[in-house]
Amino acid sequence: MKKENNPEENILPTDIENPFEYQHTRSFAQILHSLKSSLVLSTYQTGKIVMFSPKDDQAMIQLPRSFRKPLGVAVHDKHLAVACLDEIVLTHRSQNAAKTYPKKPDVYDSIYLPRSTHYTGAVDTHDISYGKGGLWAVITEFSCIAQIDPRYSFLPKWKPFFISEVTPGDKCHLNGMAMKNGLPKFVTALGKSDMPGGWRENKLTGGILMDVDSQEILLDGLAMPHSPRLIGEDIYYLQSAVGELWKYHLPSGSNEKICEVPGFARGMSFYQNFLFIGLSKIREESKDFGMMPIASKKPIPGVAIVNLRAKKVEGLLEYKGAVRELYDVQVLPGIQRPNILNADEEIHSRAIITPQRIFWQEKTKKKDSKKENLEEGKLADSDGKI
Repeated sequence: MKKENNPEENILPTDIENPFEYQHTRSFAQILHSLKSSLVLSTYQTGKIVMFSPKDDQAMIQLPRSFRKPLGVAVHDKHLAVACLDEIVLTHRSQNAAKTYPKKPDVYDSIYLPRSTHYTGAVDTHDISYGKGGLWAVITEFSCIAQIDPRYSFLPKWKPFFISEVTPGDKCHLNGMAMKNGLPKFVTALGKSDMPGGWRENKLTGGILMDVDSQEILLDGLAMPHSPRLIGEDIYYLQSAVGELWKYHLPSGSNEKICEVPGFARGMSFYQNFLFIGLSKIREESKDFGMMPIASKKPIPGVAIVNLRAKKVEGLLEYKGAVRELYDVQVLPGIQRPNILNADEEIHSRAIITPQRIFWQEKTKKKDSKKENLEEGKLADSDGKI
């Protein structure tokens, strides 16, 4: 695999028209192609979930789908969940449904189909992750970590010690969550306030990294931390306001800067020694973001690939059109051409899946008939799994 010392010098343009025009380095496509994997991005600012796949070792394929203000994305086995404006959309992946997808049969190797929606209300859900007991979520508006429970909007399970009560107000801007053994273990927040919106008073230097079990604040004075990820004995996290990737070593308590990335860093996923990091431009008109140090570095929106062995950015994708802000980035290992359907288009409801078979429902062409036919797709795998 060819590696470039300076990814910005090897940008390849694409033929994607606005508003989702992008360009990428040669190494970006090379890395994803060598990993035989794809990415899923959330860009709440444009209301899209985007699938990025390597066409080959030089070109990429982009598939955007509309979701209402998507933030956190959770991927586990064949499950993919998206935290949206006031709901969490739960999808499930099917290879065989992809092969018989009516619009483009034998094009996609996997398709994520909406299976259910959990209505949370407008609670500003940020990071989400599958773990013991199902889906865990950072409920930012209520300053807590919760489980998704069909009886409630959310079931609070943990709050920082400085939060007196689980009530609305976005008091500390709890945002990031790292899992260990299926349970939340570390979190990031932008402040330690117990007052509604209190984190804003010291937003650029008031961030914390915290241990869930012990309630110990491991690090403070951070520059808008996001996206903690536990890899071995290290917690990798982003200091968004300065555009930097850092590593906190648990046994020693040492804290090390790994590298800079060219944007407001938020959203991170690890796979085979690479970190895939989301980048955003700065809302210069915003009083919360316009004065950040990263603003002077001409931040870009897109995705940076960091090689952890080399401790540097080895691949870069940059949006050139309307996309300005990303929230999450997740890797889809071993999936080279994914598709995802939302609930806006009726075709998603035409997919009928049982443990044994897949059917795509199609209406008859007769104008005077209201009857519907079922066209049988390919059978499931021999073990009965779709």
